[in-house]
Amino acid sequence: MTNAIRALPTNRRRSQRGQAMIEFSLCFLLFLGTIVGFGQMAMAVWIKTTLHHAVREGARFAITGQTIGGAGQDSSIQQVISRSTAGVLSTAQAASLVSIEFFDQAGAPTASNASGNTVVISVRNYPVPMLVPAPVSYVRNALTVSAQAVARLEPYTTAPA
Repeated sequence: MTNAIRALPTNRRRSQRGQAMIEFSLCFLLFLGTIVGFGQMAMAVWIKTTLHHAVREGARFAITGQTIGGAGQDSSIQQVISRSTAGVLSTAQAASLVSIEFFDQAGAPTASNASGNTVVISVRNYPVPMLVPAPVSYVRNALTVSAQAVARLEPYTTAPA
């Protein structure tokens, strides 16, 4: 009877050998998912902050009425925004994602960038790249960020191009 009592814990240990490894792998997967989720959200916040800085710089440039290299004011503003994003927003993306709107002093939309008007510059629905490739297509572009800046155009010393 003494041998049967001693054999019981040994048999129980043999049957529970893989249990610790399975528990560790399940907990590790949850931990890894949490870390990747925090990283994904941190990247989204960084991209939003970067885009917000870029549209503010674009608005600061827009209120002066200047242009870059003889280009139109809208394309010059897009160039300034693209340069201010630290590589997040390429020039091609800036052309498609950046919207520039002018409003007169009464608040009505206008195509004019005359002094005293308001300019609204925004980047809408910029897709945040996923840290881990998503197996499902609807998850790949699920996270987007937007940024917007508003400024009143200054009186120009010379007529804008």
